[in-house]
Amino acid sequence: MTSGDRTSVPAFALNQNPWSPIQLYSIYRLILIGVLQLLTLTENMPMQLGSYDPKLFEIVLNSFTFISVLAIFSAHFRWPSYMAQVYLHPAIDIIFLLLLIFSSGGLHSGMGILLGLPIILQNILRPGQISLMLAAIAITSLLGIEVFMQQEATRTASDLSYAGILTLFIFSASWMLGKWFEKASVTAELAKRRGVDLANLSQLNQSILDQLQTGILVVERSGVIRHMNPTAWDMLGRPPDWRSKPLRDFAPELNAHFKHWVANVCPKVVSYDIKHWRTTELSFRLSQLGTRTNGAALIYLEDTSAQREKQQGVKMASLGQLTANIAHEIRNPLGAISHAAQLLSESPELSKPDQRMVQIIQENSKRMNTTIESVLNLSRKREASRENIALEAWLQKFREDFVRQSELTMRQINLFVEPSDAEIQFDPNHFDQIMWNLCRNAEKYAHENPEGLQLEIQCMQPAHTRDLILSVMDNGVGISEVGQERLFEPFYTTSTKGTGLGLFMARELCLSNGANLEYVQLTGKGSCFRIVFAHRKSR
Repeated sequence: MTSGDRTSVPAFALNQNPWSPIQLYSIYRLILIGVLQLLTLTENMPMQLGSYDPKLFEIVLNSFTFISVLAIFSAHFRWPSYMAQVYLHPAIDIIFLLLLIFSSGGLHSGMGILLGLPIILQNILRPGQISLMLAAIAITSLLGIEVFMQQEATRTASDLSYAGILTLFIFSASWMLGKWFEKASVTAELAKRRGVDLANLSQLNQSILDQLQTGILVVERSGVIRHMNPTAWDMLGRPPDWRSKPLRDFAPELNAHFKHWVANVCPKVVSYDIKHWRTTELSFRLSQLGTRTNGAALIYLEDTSAQREKQQGVKMASLGQLTANIAHEIRNPLGAISHAAQLLSESPELSKPDQRMVQIIQENSKRMNTTIESVLNLSRKREASRENIALEAWLQKFREDFVRQSELTMRQINLFVEPSDAEIQFDPNHFDQIMWNLCRNAEKYAHENPEGLQLEIQCMQPAHTRDLILSVMDNGVGISEVGQERLFEPFYTTSTKGTGLGLFMARELCLSNGANLEYVQLTGKGSCFRIVFAHRKSR
Protein backbone atom coordinates (compact mmCIF):
# COMPACT_ATOMS: atom_id res chain seq x y z
CA MET A 1 0.00 0.00 0.00
CA THR A 2 1.38 3.42 -0.97
CA SER A 3 0.54 6.97 0.10
CA GLY A 4 -0.40 8.03 -3.41
CA ASP A 5 -2.62 5.10 -4.25
CA ARG A 6 -4.27 3.18 -1.40
CA THR A 7 -4.31 -0.20 -3.04
CA SER A 8 -4.40 -3.69 -1.61
CA VAL A 9 -3.82 -7.12 -3.01
CA PRO A 10 -6.96 -8.13 -4.93
CA ALA A 11 -8.77 -11.26 -3.89
CA PHE A 12 -8.33 -12.74 -7.36
CA ALA A 13 -4.55 -12.29 -7.14
CA LEU A 14 -4.51 -14.85 -4.33
CA ASN A 15 -5.95 -17.39 -6.71
CA GLN A 16 -3.63 -19.72 -8.57
CA ASN A 17 -4.74 -18.02 -11.86
CA PRO A 18 -5.40 -14.26 -11.38
CA TRP A 19 -5.92 -13.89 -15.16
CA SER A 20 -9.25 -15.75 -15.03
CA PRO A 21 -11.42 -12.64 -14.27
CA ILE A 22 -9.84 -10.69 -17.13
CA GLN A 23 -10.27 -13.59 -19.56
CA LEU A 24 -13.90 -14.09 -18.51
CA TYR A 25 -14.57 -10.36 -18.82
CA SER A 26 -13.10 -10.38 -22.34
CA ILE A 27 -15.55 -13.12 -23.30
CA TYR A 28 -18.44 -11.15 -21.74
CA ARG A 29 -17.41 -8.03 -23.71
CA LEU A 30 -17.37 -9.99 -26.98
CA ILE A 31 -20.84 -11.44 -26.24
CA LEU A 32 -22.14 -7.92 -25.46
CA ILE A 33 -20.78 -6.54 -28.74
CA GLY A 34 -22.34 -9.47 -30.61
CA VAL A 35 -25.76 -8.72 -29.07
CA LEU A 36 -25.48 -5.03 -29.98
CA GLN A 37 -24.50 -5.93 -33.54
CA LEU A 38 -27.53 -8.21 -33.82
CA LEU A 39 -29.82 -5.50 -32.46
CA THR A 40 -28.59 -3.04 -35.10
CA LEU A 41 -29.64 -5.53 -37.80
CA THR A 42 -33.16 -5.82 -36.37
CA GLU A 43 -35.76 -3.58 -38.02
CA ASN A 44 -37.95 -2.98 -34.97
CA MET A 45 -35.35 -2.47 -32.23
CA PRO A 46 -36.72 -2.31 -28.68
CA MET A 47 -33.87 0.04 -27.79
CA GLN A 48 -33.10 3.40 -29.46
CA LEU A 49 -29.59 2.43 -30.51
CA GLY A 50 -27.82 5.14 -32.54
CA SER A 51 -30.92 7.33 -32.63
CA TYR A 52 -29.03 10.57 -31.92
CA ASP A 53 -26.01 10.05 -34.21
CA PRO A 54 -26.26 6.84 -36.28
CA LYS A 55 -22.97 7.40 -38.07
CA LEU A 56 -21.03 7.88 -34.83
CA PHE A 57 -22.79 4.84 -33.32
CA GLU A 58 -21.76 2.63 -36.25
CA ILE A 59 -18.11 3.79 -36.15
CA VAL A 60 -17.85 3.34 -32.36
CA LEU A 61 -19.57 -0.08 -32.42
CA ASN A 62 -17.30 -1.42 -35.17
CA SER A 63 -14.22 -0.05 -33.45
CA PHE A 64 -15.40 -1.55 -30.17
CA THR A 65 -15.88 -4.91 -31.92
CA PHE A 66 -12.33 -4.82 -33.29
CA ILE A 67 -10.88 -3.84 -29.86
CA SER A 68 -12.89 -6.64 -28.18
CA VAL A 69 -11.42 -9.27 -30.50
CA LEU A 70 -7.90 -7.97 -29.81
CA ALA A 71 -8.65 -8.03 -26.05
CA ILE A 72 -9.51 -11.74 -26.24
CA PHE A 73 -6.04 -12.53 -27.61
CA SER A 74 -4.37 -10.07 -25.26
CA ALA A 75 -5.92 -11.75 -22.20
CA HIS A 76 -5.13 -15.22 -23.54
CA PHE A 77 -1.45 -14.51 -24.26
CA ARG A 78 -1.16 -12.31 -21.14
CA TRP A 79 0.34 -9.33 -22.91
CA PRO A 80 0.72 -6.60 -21.85
CA SER A 81 1.20 -7.19 -18.11
CA TYR A 82 -1.53 -8.07 -15.66
CA MET A 83 -1.60 -4.62 -14.02
CA ALA A 84 -1.71 -2.85 -17.40
CA GLN A 85 -4.74 -4.90 -18.46
CA VAL A 86 -6.46 -4.40 -15.11
CA TYR A 87 -6.55 -0.63 -15.76
CA LEU A 88 -6.72 -0.73 -19.57
CA HIS A 89 -9.77 -2.97 -20.13
CA PRO A 90 -12.25 -1.08 -17.90
CA ALA A 91 -10.99 2.34 -19.12
CA ILE A 92 -11.44 1.41 -22.81
CA ASP A 93 -14.89 -0.06 -22.14
CA ILE A 94 -16.03 3.05 -20.25
CA ILE A 95 -14.90 5.31 -23.12
CA PHE A 96 -16.62 3.23 -25.82
CA LEU A 97 -19.79 2.77 -23.77
CA LEU A 98 -20.01 6.51 -23.10
CA LEU A 99 -19.71 7.16 -26.85
CA LEU A 100 -22.39 4.53 -27.59
CA ILE A 101 -24.70 6.08 -24.97
CA PHE A 102 -24.11 9.56 -26.41
CA SER A 103 -24.77 8.45 -30.00
CA SER A 104 -27.97 6.71 -28.82
CA GLY A 105 -29.38 9.79 -27.11
CA GLY A 106 -28.19 9.32 -23.51
CA LEU A 107 -29.77 7.24 -20.76
CA HIS A 108 -33.07 7.35 -22.61
CA SER A 109 -31.73 4.45 -24.73
CA GLY A 110 -31.40 2.18 -21.69
CA MET A 111 -27.67 1.54 -22.13
CA GLY A 112 -26.58 3.40 -19.00
CA ILE A 113 -26.71 0.27 -16.86
CA LEU A 114 -23.94 -1.26 -19.00
CA LEU A 115 -21.43 1.15 -17.42
CA GLY A 116 -21.89 -0.60 -14.08
CA LEU A 117 -19.89 -3.74 -14.84
CA PRO A 118 -16.57 -2.17 -16.00
CA ILE A 119 -16.66 0.31 -13.09
CA ILE A 120 -17.37 -2.46 -10.59
CA LEU A 121 -14.77 -4.74 -12.20
CA GLN A 122 -12.11 -2.05 -11.78
CA ASN A 123 -12.89 -1.71 -8.06
CA ILE A 124 -12.85 -5.49 -7.61
CA LEU A 125 -9.59 -6.20 -9.43
CA ARG A 126 -7.69 -3.22 -8.06
CA PRO A 127 -9.53 -1.40 -5.25
CA GLY A 128 -8.09 2.00 -4.39
CA GLN A 129 -8.05 5.70 -5.19
CA ILE A 130 -7.34 5.25 -8.91
CA SER A 131 -10.41 3.01 -9.28
CA LEU A 132 -12.59 5.51 -7.42
CA MET A 133 -11.25 8.34 -9.57
CA LEU A 134 -12.02 6.37 -12.74
CA ALA A 135 -15.54 5.66 -11.46
CA ALA A 136 -16.06 9.34 -10.65
CA ILE A 137 -14.89 10.41 -14.13
CA ALA A 138 -17.22 7.87 -15.79
CA ILE A 139 -20.21 8.93 -13.71
CA THR A 140 -19.49 12.63 -14.22
CA SER A 141 -19.22 12.06 -17.98
CA LEU A 142 -22.53 10.17 -17.94
CA LEU A 143 -24.23 13.03 -16.08
CA GLY A 144 -22.68 15.51 -18.50
CA ILE A 145 -24.12 13.56 -21.45
CA GLU A 146 -27.57 13.59 -19.84
CA VAL A 147 -27.38 17.33 -19.09
CA PHE A 148 -26.38 17.96 -22.71
CA MET A 149 -29.32 15.84 -23.91
CA GLN A 150 -31.75 17.97 -21.84
CA GLN A 151 -31.64 20.47 -24.72
CA GLU A 152 -33.81 18.06 -26.71
CA ALA A 153 -37.49 18.92 -26.69
CA THR A 154 -38.48 15.35 -25.84
CA ARG A 155 -36.53 15.30 -22.56
CA THR A 156 -38.14 15.86 -19.18
CA ALA A 157 -36.87 16.47 -15.64
CA SER A 158 -37.60 12.86 -14.77
CA ASP A 159 -34.89 11.73 -17.19
CA LEU A 160 -32.32 13.80 -15.31
CA SER A 161 -33.58 12.41 -11.99
CA TYR A 162 -33.23 8.87 -13.38
CA ALA A 163 -29.66 9.69 -14.43
CA GLY A 164 -28.83 10.94 -10.94
CA ILE A 165 -30.28 7.83 -9.29
CA LEU A 166 -28.50 5.49 -11.72
CA THR A 167 -25.12 7.18 -11.32
CA LEU A 168 -25.52 7.22 -7.53
CA PHE A 169 -26.36 3.50 -7.59
CA ILE A 170 -23.39 2.64 -9.81
CA PHE A 171 -20.95 4.69 -7.73
CA SER A 172 -22.30 3.37 -4.40
CA ALA A 173 -22.29 -0.24 -5.62
CA SER A 174 -18.76 0.00 -7.00
CA TRP A 175 -17.46 1.71 -3.87
CA MET A 176 -19.13 -0.78 -1.47
CA LEU A 177 -18.05 -3.80 -3.53
CA GLY A 178 -14.53 -2.39 -3.73
CA LYS A 179 -14.40 -2.02 0.07
CA TRP A 180 -15.84 -5.48 0.58
CA PHE A 181 -13.36 -7.06 -1.81
CA GLU A 182 -10.54 -5.09 -0.20
CA LYS A 183 -11.41 -6.56 3.19
CA ALA A 184 -11.91 -9.97 1.61
CA SER A 185 -8.50 -9.66 -0.02
CA VAL A 186 -6.83 -8.83 3.29
CA THR A 187 -8.64 -11.74 4.96
CA ALA A 188 -7.74 -14.10 2.12
CA GLU A 189 -4.11 -12.97 2.20
CA LEU A 190 -4.00 -13.46 5.98
CA ALA A 191 -5.60 -16.89 5.61
CA LYS A 192 -3.03 -17.79 2.96
CA ARG A 193 -0.18 -16.70 5.23
CA ARG A 194 -1.69 -18.68 8.08
CA GLY A 195 -2.00 -21.65 5.76
CA VAL A 196 1.65 -21.32 4.77
CA ASP A 197 2.65 -21.00 8.43
CA LEU A 198 0.62 -24.07 9.31
CA ALA A 199 2.12 -25.99 6.39
CA ASN A 200 5.64 -24.95 7.47
CA LEU A 201 4.87 -25.88 11.06
CA SER A 202 3.48 -29.23 9.95
CA GLN A 203 6.58 -29.82 7.83
CA LEU A 204 8.81 -28.86 10.78
CA ASN A 205 6.92 -31.21 13.10
CA GLN A 206 7.16 -33.96 10.49
CA SER A 207 10.91 -33.39 10.18
CA ILE A 208 11.35 -33.48 13.97
CA LEU A 209 9.32 -36.68 14.26
CA ASP A 210 11.30 -38.28 11.44
CA GLN A 211 14.61 -37.50 13.19
CA LEU A 212 13.54 -38.84 16.59
CA GLN A 213 15.12 -42.05 17.78
CA THR A 214 11.85 -42.82 19.56
CA GLY A 215 9.16 -44.46 17.48
CA ILE A 216 5.96 -42.40 17.15
CA LEU A 217 2.58 -43.84 16.17
CA VAL A 218 -0.73 -41.97 15.88
CA VAL A 219 -3.63 -44.41 15.95
CA GLU A 220 -7.35 -43.68 15.67
CA ARG A 221 -9.59 -45.03 18.40
CA SER A 222 -10.88 -47.53 15.85
CA GLY A 223 -7.34 -48.96 15.63
CA VAL A 224 -6.45 -47.47 12.21
CA ILE A 225 -2.94 -46.07 11.82
CA ARG A 226 -2.90 -42.37 10.97
CA HIS A 227 0.85 -41.64 11.17
CA MET A 228 4.09 -43.54 11.74
CA ASN A 229 7.58 -42.03 11.81
CA PRO A 230 10.55 -43.88 10.23
CA THR A 231 11.84 -45.15 13.60
CA ALA A 232 8.51 -46.80 14.43
CA TRP A 233 8.28 -48.09 10.85
CA ASP A 234 11.67 -49.78 11.30
CA MET A 235 10.74 -51.20 14.73
CA LEU A 236 7.56 -52.74 13.33
CA GLY A 237 9.43 -54.50 10.54
CA ARG A 238 9.03 -51.89 7.78
CA PRO A 239 5.41 -52.77 6.88
CA PRO A 240 4.34 -51.80 3.33
CA ASP A 241 1.21 -49.71 2.70
CA TRP A 242 0.54 -49.09 6.38
CA ARG A 243 -1.44 -45.86 5.96
CA SER A 244 -5.09 -46.14 7.01
CA LYS A 245 -4.58 -49.84 7.78
CA PRO A 246 -5.50 -51.55 11.10
CA LEU A 247 -2.77 -51.75 13.73
CA ARG A 248 -3.60 -55.40 14.35
CA ASP A 249 -2.28 -56.35 10.90
CA PHE A 250 1.26 -55.22 11.79
CA ALA A 251 1.47 -55.45 15.60
CA PRO A 252 -1.14 -57.75 17.20
CA GLU A 253 0.46 -57.64 20.68
CA LEU A 254 0.55 -53.84 20.59
CA ASN A 255 -3.04 -53.73 19.30
CA ALA A 256 -4.27 -55.92 22.18
CA HIS A 257 -2.84 -53.52 24.78
CA PHE A 258 -4.18 -50.55 22.79
CA LYS A 259 -7.74 -51.95 22.79
CA HIS A 260 -7.53 -52.60 26.52
CA TRP A 261 -6.31 -49.04 27.10
CA VAL A 262 -9.13 -47.54 25.01
CA ALA A 263 -11.80 -49.56 26.81
CA ASN A 264 -10.56 -49.34 30.40
CA VAL A 265 -7.66 -46.96 31.00
CA CYS A 266 -7.97 -43.98 28.60
CA PRO A 267 -7.16 -41.06 29.09
CA LYS A 268 -4.50 -42.09 31.62
CA VAL A 269 -0.92 -42.36 30.37
CA VAL A 270 0.38 -45.92 30.77
CA SER A 271 3.40 -47.96 29.68
CA TYR A 272 3.70 -51.60 28.63
CA ASP A 273 6.44 -54.03 27.63
CA ILE A 274 5.77 -56.47 24.79
CA LYS A 275 7.48 -58.87 22.43
CA HIS A 276 6.58 -57.78 18.93
CA TRP A 277 5.62 -60.97 17.07
CA ARG A 278 7.31 -62.79 19.99
CA THR A 279 10.74 -61.56 18.89
CA THR A 280 11.52 -57.85 19.26
CA GLU A 281 11.36 -56.56 22.82
CA LEU A 282 9.61 -53.20 22.83
CA SER A 283 8.49 -50.76 25.49
CA PHE A 284 5.68 -48.35 24.61
CA ARG A 285 3.71 -45.56 26.23
CA LEU A 286 0.12 -44.60 25.42
CA SER A 287 -1.33 -41.10 25.74
CA GLN A 288 -4.45 -39.42 24.38
CA LEU A 289 -4.70 -36.86 21.58
CA GLY A 290 -7.85 -34.73 21.42
CA THR A 291 -11.03 -35.64 23.25
CA ARG A 292 -12.02 -39.03 24.59
CA THR A 293 -14.73 -39.51 21.95
CA ASN A 294 -13.15 -37.91 18.87
CA GLY A 295 -9.43 -38.07 19.61
CA ALA A 296 -6.65 -40.47 18.76
CA ALA A 297 -3.85 -42.18 20.66
CA LEU A 298 -0.19 -41.19 20.61
CA ILE A 299 2.09 -44.21 21.03
CA TYR A 300 5.79 -43.84 21.90
CA LEU A 301 7.81 -46.94 20.96
CA GLU A 302 11.25 -47.73 22.37
CA ASP A 303 13.52 -50.64 21.57
CA THR A 304 14.73 -52.06 24.88
CA SER A 305 17.76 -53.72 23.28
CA ALA A 306 19.85 -50.55 23.67
CA GLN A 307 19.03 -50.34 27.39
CA ARG A 308 19.70 -54.04 27.71
CA GLU A 309 23.12 -53.65 26.11
CA LYS A 310 24.04 -50.83 28.50
CA GLN A 311 22.96 -52.91 31.49
CA GLN A 312 24.88 -55.84 30.07
CA GLY A 313 28.03 -53.74 29.74
CA VAL A 314 27.80 -52.58 33.35
CA LYS A 315 27.15 -56.13 34.53
CA MET A 316 30.04 -57.58 32.56
CA ALA A 317 32.41 -54.89 33.83
CA SER A 318 31.41 -55.66 37.43
CA LEU A 319 31.71 -59.37 36.77
CA GLY A 320 35.18 -58.92 35.33
CA GLN A 321 36.41 -57.07 38.40
CA LEU A 322 34.80 -59.59 40.74
CA THR A 323 36.13 -62.65 38.95
CA ALA A 324 39.64 -61.21 38.79
CA ASN A 325 39.63 -60.80 42.57
CA ILE A 326 38.14 -64.27 43.11
CA ALA A 327 40.63 -65.90 40.78
CA HIS A 328 43.51 -64.27 42.60
CA GLU A 329 42.23 -65.44 46.00
CA ILE A 330 41.31 -68.99 44.94
CA ARG A 331 43.86 -70.05 42.33
CA ASN A 332 46.88 -69.72 44.61
CA PRO A 333 45.59 -72.08 47.36
CA LEU A 334 44.02 -74.29 44.68
CA GLY A 335 47.40 -74.57 42.98
CA ALA A 336 49.02 -75.52 46.28
CA ILE A 337 46.38 -78.20 46.90
CA SER A 338 46.78 -79.61 43.40
CA HIS A 339 50.59 -79.63 43.69
CA ALA A 340 50.48 -81.32 47.11
CA ALA A 341 48.08 -83.99 45.78
CA GLN A 342 50.42 -84.67 42.85
CA LEU A 343 53.40 -85.12 45.21
CA LEU A 344 51.36 -87.33 47.49
CA SER A 345 50.30 -89.53 44.57
CA GLU A 346 53.95 -90.29 43.81
CA SER A 347 54.52 -91.85 47.26
CA PRO A 348 54.98 -95.70 47.01
CA GLU A 349 53.60 -96.23 50.51
CA LEU A 350 50.03 -95.15 49.68
CA SER A 351 47.34 -97.74 50.01
CA LYS A 352 44.64 -98.11 47.40
CA PRO A 353 42.03 -96.23 49.49
CA ASP A 354 44.51 -93.35 49.93
CA GLN A 355 45.30 -93.32 46.22
CA ARG A 356 41.58 -93.05 45.53
CA MET A 357 41.36 -90.05 47.89
CA VAL A 358 44.28 -88.37 46.13
CA GLN A 359 42.61 -88.96 42.78
CA ILE A 360 39.40 -87.30 44.03
CA ILE A 361 41.42 -84.28 45.20
CA GLN A 362 43.12 -83.95 41.81
CA GLU A 363 39.89 -84.32 39.81
CA ASN A 364 38.02 -81.73 41.87
CA SER A 365 40.96 -79.36 41.79
CA LYS A 366 41.01 -79.65 38.02
CA ARG A 367 37.26 -79.09 37.88
CA MET A 368 37.50 -76.05 40.10
CA ASN A 369 40.29 -74.65 37.95
CA THR A 370 38.16 -75.20 34.83
CA THR A 371 35.29 -73.30 36.44
CA ILE A 372 37.56 -70.37 37.27
CA GLU A 373 38.93 -70.33 33.72
CA SER A 374 35.40 -70.31 32.31
CA VAL A 375 34.36 -67.36 34.49
CA LEU A 376 37.53 -65.49 33.56
CA ASN A 377 36.91 -66.13 29.87
CA LEU A 378 33.40 -64.78 30.27
CA SER A 379 34.60 -61.59 31.95
CA ARG A 380 37.27 -61.05 29.30
CA LYS A 381 34.58 -61.12 26.55
CA ARG A 382 32.76 -58.02 27.84
CA GLU A 383 33.83 -55.96 24.76
CA ALA A 384 32.22 -57.22 21.54
CA SER A 385 33.92 -56.41 18.25
CA ARG A 386 31.02 -56.64 15.83
CA GLU A 387 31.36 -57.35 12.13
CA ASN A 388 28.94 -58.01 9.29
CA ILE A 389 28.51 -61.78 9.00
CA ALA A 390 26.84 -63.38 5.98
CA LEU A 391 24.87 -66.10 7.74
CA GLU A 392 24.48 -68.67 4.96
CA ALA A 393 28.21 -68.83 4.11
CA TRP A 394 29.25 -68.70 7.78
CA LEU A 395 26.87 -71.48 8.84
CA GLN A 396 27.95 -73.69 5.93
CA LYS A 397 31.56 -73.43 7.08
CA PHE A 398 30.59 -73.98 10.72
CA ARG A 399 28.66 -77.10 9.75
CA GLU A 400 31.69 -78.56 7.97
CA ASP A 401 34.04 -77.72 10.89
CA PHE A 402 31.67 -79.17 13.48
CA VAL A 403 31.27 -82.44 11.53
CA ARG A 404 35.05 -82.84 11.29
CA GLN A 405 35.49 -82.44 15.06
CA SER A 406 32.47 -84.40 16.26
CA GLU A 407 30.93 -87.83 15.84
CA LEU A 408 28.10 -86.50 13.65
CA THR A 409 27.83 -86.69 9.87
CA MET A 410 26.71 -84.09 7.33
CA ARG A 411 23.30 -85.74 6.88
CA GLN A 412 22.63 -85.36 10.62
CA ILE A 413 22.86 -81.54 10.43
CA ASN A 414 20.32 -79.81 8.20
CA LEU A 415 20.76 -76.16 7.33
CA PHE A 416 18.15 -73.68 6.07
CA VAL A 417 18.63 -69.88 5.69
CA GLU A 418 15.93 -67.53 4.39
CA PRO A 419 16.52 -64.88 3.15
CA SER A 420 19.69 -66.21 1.58
CA ASP A 421 21.42 -62.79 1.74
CA ALA A 422 20.77 -62.34 5.47
CA GLU A 423 23.52 -60.61 7.45
CA ILE A 424 24.01 -59.92 11.13
CA GLN A 425 26.30 -57.64 13.11
CA PHE A 426 28.05 -59.89 15.61
CA ASP A 427 31.47 -60.63 17.04
CA PRO A 428 32.66 -63.67 14.98
CA ASN A 429 34.50 -65.24 17.95
CA HIS A 430 31.46 -64.86 20.17
CA PHE A 431 29.15 -66.29 17.53
CA ASP A 432 31.47 -69.26 17.01
CA GLN A 433 31.60 -69.92 20.75
CA ILE A 434 27.78 -69.74 21.05
CA MET A 435 27.12 -72.11 18.13
CA TRP A 436 29.71 -74.61 19.34
CA ASN A 437 28.18 -74.55 22.80
CA LEU A 438 24.62 -75.18 21.53
CA CYS A 439 25.59 -77.90 19.06
CA ARG A 440 28.02 -79.60 21.48
CA ASN A 441 25.32 -79.70 24.19
CA ALA A 442 22.94 -81.33 21.72
CA GLU A 443 25.57 -83.92 20.79
CA LYS A 444 26.35 -84.75 24.42
CA TYR A 445 23.00 -84.60 26.19
CA ALA A 446 20.11 -84.57 23.67
CA HIS A 447 20.17 -88.19 22.48
CA GLU A 448 21.29 -91.44 24.06
CA ASN A 449 22.64 -92.67 20.74
CA PRO A 450 24.61 -89.97 18.81
CA GLU A 451 23.88 -91.81 15.55
CA GLY A 452 20.14 -91.14 15.97
CA LEU A 453 20.58 -87.42 16.61
CA GLN A 454 19.24 -84.92 14.04
CA LEU A 455 20.17 -81.24 14.25
CA GLU A 456 18.18 -78.53 12.45
CA ILE A 457 19.76 -75.09 12.06
CA GLN A 458 17.17 -72.71 10.64
CA CYS A 459 17.35 -68.96 10.03
CA MET A 460 14.33 -66.89 8.99
CA GLN A 461 12.66 -63.51 9.41
CA PRO A 462 9.03 -63.45 10.60
CA ALA A 463 6.62 -61.13 8.80
CA HIS A 464 6.31 -57.53 10.07
CA THR A 465 9.55 -57.71 12.07
CA ARG A 466 13.03 -56.40 11.46
CA ASP A 467 14.71 -59.26 13.38
CA LEU A 468 16.29 -62.48 12.23
CA ILE A 469 15.73 -65.68 14.19
CA LEU A 470 18.29 -68.48 14.26
CA SER A 471 16.98 -71.74 15.72
CA VAL A 472 19.08 -74.75 16.74
CA MET A 473 16.73 -77.74 17.16
CA ASP A 474 17.30 -81.39 17.98
CA ASN A 475 15.17 -84.54 18.18
CA GLY A 476 16.41 -85.51 21.64
CA VAL A 477 14.73 -86.11 24.98
CA GLY A 478 14.08 -82.42 25.65
CA ILE A 479 14.35 -80.51 28.92
CA SER A 480 12.06 -80.86 31.91
CA GLU A 481 9.95 -77.94 33.12
CA VAL A 482 12.12 -77.57 36.22
CA GLY A 483 15.24 -77.55 34.08
CA GLN A 484 13.76 -74.93 31.74
CA GLU A 485 13.23 -72.52 34.62
CA ARG A 486 16.90 -72.68 35.66
CA LEU A 487 18.40 -73.36 32.24
CA PHE A 488 20.37 -70.11 31.97
CA GLU A 489 21.35 -69.81 35.62
CA PRO A 490 25.13 -69.83 36.25
CA PHE A 491 26.55 -73.07 37.67
CA TYR A 492 23.31 -74.97 37.12
CA THR A 493 23.95 -78.33 35.44
CA THR A 494 22.49 -81.83 35.32
CA SER A 495 25.86 -83.38 34.44
CA THR A 496 28.63 -84.24 36.86
CA LYS A 497 31.22 -83.24 34.29
CA GLY A 498 29.92 -79.79 33.32
CA THR A 499 30.47 -76.45 35.06
CA GLY A 500 26.95 -75.09 34.42
CA LEU A 501 28.34 -72.00 32.70
CA GLY A 502 27.96 -72.93 29.04
CA LEU A 503 24.41 -71.70 28.38
CA PHE A 504 24.85 -68.83 30.82
CA MET A 505 27.94 -67.68 28.90
CA ALA A 506 26.16 -68.16 25.56
CA ARG A 507 23.29 -65.92 26.64
CA GLU A 508 25.65 -63.28 28.05
CA LEU A 509 27.61 -63.23 24.81
CA CYS A 510 24.37 -62.82 22.86
CA LEU A 511 23.31 -59.94 25.06
CA SER A 512 26.66 -58.21 24.66
CA ASN A 513 26.08 -58.32 20.86
CA GLY A 514 22.55 -56.91 20.98
CA ALA A 515 20.89 -60.32 20.53
CA ASN A 516 19.00 -62.63 22.85
CA LEU A 517 19.15 -66.38 23.49
CA GLU A 518 16.05 -68.20 24.70
CA TYR A 519 14.66 -71.70 24.98
CA VAL A 520 11.42 -72.54 23.12
CA GLN A 521 9.29 -75.49 24.13
CA LEU A 522 8.53 -77.74 21.15
CA THR A 523 5.21 -79.56 20.83
CA GLY A 524 6.89 -82.95 20.36
CA LYS A 525 10.22 -84.30 21.55
CA GLY A 526 13.42 -82.35 21.32
CA SER A 527 14.75 -78.93 22.24
CA CYS A 528 14.95 -75.59 20.46
CA PHE A 529 17.35 -72.79 21.32
CA ARG A 530 16.54 -69.55 19.51
CA ILE A 531 18.80 -66.55 18.92
CA VAL A 532 16.98 -63.33 18.04
CA PHE A 533 19.21 -60.89 16.15
CA ALA A 534 18.06 -57.27 16.04
CA HIS A 535 18.51 -54.87 13.11
CA ARG A 536 18.72 -57.20 10.15
CA LYS A 537 20.80 -56.00 7.20
CA SER A 538 21.04 -57.21 3.63
CA ARG A 539 23.98 -57.14 1.33
